[in-house]
Amino acid sequence: MPVIRSFKWRIVPQITLAIALIVLGSLAGSWIGRLVIIRSDRGHMLSLSNQLLKRADFVFAEADTILSKANETGFPFCSNDEINHLRDVLFDTKYLKDIGRVRDGAFHCSAVFGSAKPTPLAKPDLATNDGTLVYANTPLAISNTPAPIIGRGNANVVLDPTAFDAMTDPNYSFGILFKPPGAQNPVAMFGGLNAGKRREKLPEGAGRDGDIVFRNLCGERACVSLQAHVKDLEEDAFPIEASITGLGGTLGGALALIILLLQRKRLSLGARLAQALDKRRLTVVYQPIFDIGTNTPHSAEALVRWTDDKDTISPDIFIPVAEDEGLIKRVTLYVLDRVLVDMDAFLQADRTFRINVNISAADLVDPAFASALEQRLRQANVGSEQLGLEITERSTANADAAVDAIRTLRARGHRIYIDDFGTGYSSLAYLGNLNVDGIKIDKSFTQTIGTGSVTVSIVPQIIDMARVLNLGIVVEGIETATQRDYFAGLQTPIDGQGWFYGKPVSAAALQELVQEKF
Repeated sequence: MPVIRSFKWRIVPQITLAIALIVLGSLAGSWIGRLVIIRSDRGHMLSLSNQLLKRADFVFAEADTILSKANETGFPFCSNDEINHLRDVLFDTKYLKDIGRVRDGAFHCSAVFGSAKPTPLAKPDLATNDGTLVYANTPLAISNTPAPIIGRGNANVVLDPTAFDAMTDPNYSFGILFKPPGAQNPVAMFGGLNAGKRREKLPEGAGRDGDIVFRNLCGERACVSLQAHVKDLEEDAFPIEASITGLGGTLGGALALIILLLQRKRLSLGARLAQALDKRRLTVVYQPIFDIGTNTPHSAEALVRWTDDKDTISPDIFIPVAEDEGLIKRVTLYVLDRVLVDMDAFLQADRTFRINVNISAADLVDPAFASALEQRLRQANVGSEQLGLEITERSTANADAAVDAIRTLRARGHRIYIDDFGTGYSSLAYLGNLNVDGIKIDKSFTQTIGTGSVTVSIVPQIIDMARVLNLGIVVEGIETATQRDYFAGLQTPIDGQGWFYGKPVSAAALQELVQEKF
C-alpha cells in the first residue's frame, strides 16, 4: 500500500503539470492566434488604405483640373459651342460622369444634358472659404442613382459613384473623405463609412477602439478611413485560430504555428479568379434578344457568372479586378470557348442566330485576340456573323486604335455593339467615327419609362441619333409590357432584352425557348 500511495503522489503532479501545460499552451495559442490575425489584417489594411488613397487623390485632382477648365472655356455661357467643348473635355476624363455649368445658384446646362431650364441647386454638405461646394450624395437627373458632386465658381462636376467599387473587401468598411483647401473638417463622399458626414477629428495611423481596428490615412486632397470589427476578422479566420489552439499544447508548437501565421497571405480576389479560371468554375448563361415588332428571338447575350464556395460574386466586381490583374483576356476567351461548346451544334443548324459576347478594351485592340477568335470559330464551324461583340463606351477611349480594331472585326463579319450606351457619355461625340453596327441603350433609361422622369425625354433623341447614323438598336432592361409598348410605338426597328422576354438561362433552356417561338 505505501508503494501504491507513493506512486500516486508522484504521478499526480506530472499529470497536473501536463494538463496545465496543455491548457496554458492552448490559451496562449488562442490569444496569440487572435493577435496574429489582427496584426496580419492590419498589414492588409495598410496596403488597402494606400491603394484607396492613391485612387482618391487622383479622383479629386481630376475634378479640380476639370473645374478650372470648365470655368475658363472661352465660349459664351451654356452656348452650343461651350456644351460641345465640355463634352470633349469629359471624354478625356476617367472618373467623372458629367460637367455642369451654374449661375446665380442654379443649374443651367451640362455636357450630358445640354441646355436645361435653370434649376436651383441643393444645399451643399460643405462650403469652403474659397467657394468650393461639396455634395456628398446627390440624386442625379439622368437616373435614380445618386452621385457625389463638387462645384466651384460657375461649374460643377459629377464624380463616378463606382470609382472605388472594384477595391472593396467584405471584411472592411471604408470612407473616402474629400479635404478641399481651406476646410478643416473633411466630408465623406465614397464608401459606406460616415457617408455624407464631416469628420471633426481624424487621427492618422492605426489603432483599436474596443471591438474595432482602424487605419486612417490622409493625402493632399483626400483622407481614407478604414475599419474592421475584430469579431468579423476572427470569424473569418476561425479555422486558423482553431488550429493554433488545438496545436498549442506546447509552447514550441504554438510558436511554430505563429510563425506560419505571420507568413500567411490573404488570398486576393484576383488570385481566386485565376484559380477559378484554372479549374473552370465560371459558368455562362444566355439572355435572349427579341425583335420587338415581331416578338421573335433572333440572338442572345452570353453572360459570365461566378460562384465561389457558395459566394456569388457579381461581374460588376470581378470584371474590373480581371482588368486590373491582367486576367480579362482569359475571361473573354473562357466565355468564348464555353459558348462554342454550348451552342456550336445549334448555331450550325440555324445560321441566322447570333450570340453576343462582351469584350474589353484590351481585347479590342489586341491583334492576338482577333486571331484567336478567328481560329476558334473556324474549328467550331461557326460563322463570324453569328458571333456579335459588345464593347463599353470606355473601351473606345483610345479612339484611333478602337476605330482600326472595329474596322478589322467588322470586315471579318462580326457585328459590333456599344454596350450600356448612355452611361459613359464618352462616345457621344465620336459615335459616327467608330463605325459600329449598333447600340444597346442602358437599362437606366428603360426603367424611367412610365414614371414621368426627365430621362424619358432623352430616349427619343438617342433613337433619332441612331437612325441618322443607321445603327441597330437594342434596348436593355425591358421588364414590363408598358416599357415594351413604348418602344414598339416608336415606329422604328428595335430589339429588346430584359426579364419581360426572359431571364438569363442555360444553353439548353435558351435553345428550347427559341424552338418554341418558331
